[in-house]
Amino acid sequence: MSLRKNPVDIKKLSKKYKVDVGKVIRAWKNNKNDLEISEALNIDMLKIFQIRQDVEEAHNQARLKRQKV
Repeated sequence: MSLRKNPVDIKKLSKKYKVDVGKVIRAWKNNKNDLEISEALNIDMLKIFQIRQDVEEAHNQARLKRQKV
């Protein structure tokens, strides 16, 4: 079994949104909802929504790339 590289460039997204995206992703993995994350990390809900879209898009692109191979 080979380990897959994380399709999300956390440093790039963190720089883009000026937020620690790694913390946001860890919070999602710990079953926190967007409102809890927004309040805990003092991040605008719109920014969290945009981060979620970028993360989902990166995962979708990686999945499509794997299907082509």
